[in-house]
Amino acid sequence: MENNEADIHSLHTESSDESNKGHKLSSSIQKQKAEMKQLSRDKSTSSESFPVVSAITTIPQVSYISSPSSTLYSHYHSTRSKLSDQQSSIIDLKSHRSTILVWKDLTVSTREKKENPLYRCITSKNTETESKRLLHSVSGVIAGGLWAVMGPSGSGKSTLLNTLACRLDVNTVVEGEMRLNGAPYRNAELKRISGYVMQDDLLNGYLTVEETLMFTAELRLPRIFTQKQREERVEEALTDLNLVHVRHSLIGIQSKHGISGSERKRLCVGMQLLNRPQLLFLDEPTTGLDSVTALDLLYILHGLAHGKIQEKAITIVCSIHQPQTKIFNLFDSIILLKDGHIAYQGSRKQSTEIFRNAGFACPLYTNPADHILDVITPPKNAQLNNDVPSKSLERKNSTMEALLEAQPPLIVDLKMGTDRHTDQMTNLPQNPSWFKQVHILFRRNIREQTRKLVILLFSIVHGIIMGTVIAFVFFNIGTTQTSIVRREPVLFFAVLNQGVFAALKVINSYPFERTLILRERASGTYFASAYYIARLFSDLLFQLPVPMIFSCIVYFIVGFQPIAGKFFLFMLFNILCSITSTSMALMISALCRTTSLSVTILAMALEVTRLFGGIYIAPSRLPKYLSWVDALSYVKYTFVGVTLSELQGLKLSCQGLKSFVFNATYNITETCIHRGEELIQERGYDYINIGGCIAVLLSFIVFYRTIAFLGVRFLKH
Repeated sequence: MENNEADIHSLHTESSDESNKGHKLSSSIQKQKAEMKQLSRDKSTSSESFPVVSAITTIPQVSYISSPSSTLYSHYHSTRSKLSDQQSSIIDLKSHRSTILVWKDLTVSTREKKENPLYRCITSKNTETESKRLLHSVSGVIAGGLWAVMGPSGSGKSTLLNTLACRLDVNTVVEGEMRLNGAPYRNAELKRISGYVMQDDLLNGYLTVEETLMFTAELRLPRIFTQKQREERVEEALTDLNLVHVRHSLIGIQSKHGISGSERKRLCVGMQLLNRPQLLFLDEPTTGLDSVTALDLLYILHGLAHGKIQEKAITIVCSIHQPQTKIFNLFDSIILLKDGHIAYQGSRKQSTEIFRNAGFACPLYTNPADHILDVITPPKNAQLNNDVPSKSLERKNSTMEALLEAQPPLIVDLKMGTDRHTDQMTNLPQNPSWFKQVHILFRRNIREQTRKLVILLFSIVHGIIMGTVIAFVFFNIGTTQTSIVRREPVLFFAVLNQGVFAALKVINSYPFERTLILRERASGTYFASAYYIARLFSDLLFQLPVPMIFSCIVYFIVGFQPIAGKFFLFMLFNILCSITSTSMALMISALCRTTSLSVTILAMALEVTRLFGGIYIAPSRLPKYLSWVDALSYVKYTFVGVTLSELQGLKLSCQGLKSFVFNATYNITETCIHRGEELIQERGYDYINIGGCIAVLLSFIVFYRTIAFLGVRFLKH
């Protein structure tokens, strides 16, 4: 309690010092306005425009204003020598790494959805939605220091941050101009020199802190870096973010506790700092953190923004809702948003003075951040006493107008930082090659899979148990006539078991991983194709043992033909069936938006493939109008393949034939089937050979995985 009072007392001591300078600041404002009028008259009579001052200054703060009615700007045409000592700029241009991000007349709105006639006909509802404007012609500039984008909920903080970082949803429309060091930029160019830390900490829980940073360093640092240099960068990140003590700790998953929330957030920041970005965006970095850990994180960010080494200085921009006093005092500059308009942009130290000049002085012992938000966000009628009248729309507008009048307007120069564009944006080092990315991601997947030994062991135990049960149910079927009715069911059930289990395992694990993939790809960590190939081979390595062990148990206990070639064909078809079902599940999960939808569609697909698997309706008895569905069943080709392999060359004895007495004169005896080829012809399995079944299954695998890759590559939901 004493610490809080001391902190508040020190804050208002600073406010008192600023108040003592009030008359000086007021005279400075009048002087600046007179100088601007004189410069405007000079400009109108001159044929040459004055040079733009790169260090834009006022009292000392700069404001880029967007009012509800109109956007006000002004252009300072002067030289640096004319600036008084009292004037300073929020734009840090001393550091050669200072990246200047400028935007002008930026308007963001949701895309208008067209009406769906079919849906309206069925539900009698209008599905057409109007476009909603999220940002209203805002302008501003960011360069140097630690910036805070503040405002109430729904004011447009995340929208502005995502717009500047080129991370808006496809259902939004952006109008206006944005410049990075005086030149237009795209997402591909921006992510080479910037980082983005999202609000939720999505990390691979099966890796340690050091492993996560090391794999990120190998993927994101230039290919010319040596392994020692990458290790040094990782060590720097661990030290700067105070993560040395948890370097060997697992990040953790929902069912297994790992590092704390603050450590996860710092790890996310560290992953973005490995390549020493010039610009760092953070979306609500204090969400989910208590006041102590949130303050600790902001201390670290403040230190990074004011790095002692010029090469490590970073311009940091973070959206934050309502920070405590100590956190608020760590920011160099703030951007205050209200209903998609910029109410204030400038120095944090001068924000209270601006509000005081506008008639909204900060009360004693009040958090300035709370006061600023209270001014632009008056309480609703339900929150007010009956004796206190609510603020009308006119009064809200008058509040904005008072704030605008208290700030000198400014015109944004889109050419700011043009001289830095060549130095910072050209000749950027290349990331690791595609083959190197595949190798790194393969090692990362292997490391992750080895931490999932419980799942792997359970899969092997499942294969052993199911193989043993199937084998002893159909134990030693022999070669008699009675084995005919048992041989095909055991082959079908063996094939079906491997297909269903493998598919269900993938459909539940991939959706979470897809979200992580999209986030890493958005940061430019790797190519989607590199990840996909690495994932394919690493999964295959851990998928093979289950069908192989299953085949060894079932084949010999059931008593199929003791021929090596036929045994390996049986194993091959079980492996292909497992991979094909996995590929189909991967395709479905890549195309569907939710896990529940993926599971629903997969269940339907598995039932269709099982129904047309070749045993319930033999190919020779299949109606022609259903032949196209039958051709899409991978289970059928697997079953037909193992059946052809088992029945070809099979010799059956006539023991066990039964005779039925028809009358005193005639007896009916069952027909004896001597060779397996007779069953093949009778059931129509000979419409395709074993090689054809293998080729079709391989085609299914290629097709399913190609569609899945296209879903991973282009569907960003």
